[in-house]
Amino acid sequence: MAEDHAVPSQRIRCVSSAKLAHFLKREPRLASATDLDLNRIFRELLKRANDFLPSDAGTIYLDDPLEKSEDANRRSLVVIASFGPKGEDLIEERFDTHKGIIGEVYRTGLSYSCSEPLADPIFRSGPGLRIGFSIESVVCAPLEVEGRTIGVIELLNHSGGHGYSDADLALLGIFARTISLSIVNAIEAQRSKEIAKRDELTELYNDRHLHSSLLQIVDRAISEGTECGIIFLDLDHFKEVNDTHGHLIGSRLLREVGATLRQIIPGNGLAARYGGDEFVIALPGAGRQECFWVAETIRQNIAATAFVVTPDPEDPGAGPALRIEGVVTCSIGIATLQADVLPELTVGGDAGTAKDEILRMADTCMYAAKELGRNRTVPYWDLGRLLATGIE
Repeated sequence: MAEDHAVPSQRIRCVSSAKLAHFLKREPRLASATDLDLNRIFRELLKRANDFLPSDAGTIYLDDPLEKSEDANRRSLVVIASFGPKGEDLIEERFDTHKGIIGEVYRTGLSYSCSEPLADPIFRSGPGLRIGFSIESVVCAPLEVEGRTIGVIELLNHSGGHGYSDADLALLGIFARTISLSIVNAIEAQRSKEIAKRDELTELYNDRHLHSSLLQIVDRAISEGTECGIIFLDLDHFKEVNDTHGHLIGSRLLREVGATLRQIIPGNGLAARYGGDEFVIALPGAGRQECFWVAETIRQNIAATAFVVTPDPEDPGAGPALRIEGVVTCSIGIATLQADVLPELTVGGDAGTAKDEILRMADTCMYAAKELGRNRTVPYWDLGRLLATGIE
């Protein structure tokens, strides 16, 4: 009976689905996390490659889409899935694309194999001699998405004890194209998942995703005893813009407000369009002082920004440059979980109740900011004094 060289998928090491989402982030707007089980997808792809060509080791490398250089010689390939003697150690290792077989395949877009690596100058220029086990044969093929090479798949040491044949090289090339299609499908699925969470106009998250994500954020903060802040923001005088210039201009202004928020909020923050001209920002880990600083930064930037200063690039005739300045401001309310919400809850630390309450408190403060004259930030911890005295 022939020896079984199949590799169980659990023996294949792979980076997390969240990190894999980063490597599939071929559009800047996509988030760094995903609901897809990308880890399982890539482990299964590498397992299937080994089923076709049983080998002692195998690796899938992807380039980093956020690396600035357009020069293929100055990029790096990252190990995102691997099996074999050093498979676990290699995960997330980066290798230069200007040397070695994987670099050659990535730069040229052509498959490559060798049965005497030690005599191959391309192999000897790469990291193979330092990888920690004897490499006797290599076969490698490019992974392409939309006409561009984004990575490579490599198998080492044919389990049959002989080198990889020309037929094996062709077979891996065919399989690499199948893998590439699977990667395209994963990217498209991720893109669809992400788009479903987004507000189409501002590209911020929508209110449905805000509620589901905020529930998780609050639940984690309660269980870990960490802080979380909410900023509730409503634009001042936005109706005047719509009445004066029309709803198309109003929509362009909202889009630009969304861009402003994306530039200001911290990396772990979550910004959503709550509806109309209302926005909510969740700040995991942020206490009173940090929330107030972010809120004031937002308020000051919106008040100082000139909106719609260039024509609509998609339709310059219908969307002229207007330079709306000194008109639109915002009123902001703030509340924090540990300092403001939980001490006032009478039903304990239920995450659902706490989530609703922190939104209610921040919303109440936002309306208080409107009553106090607009274009100001009202924190929940100072709400009573401000309402009693009317002091800004």
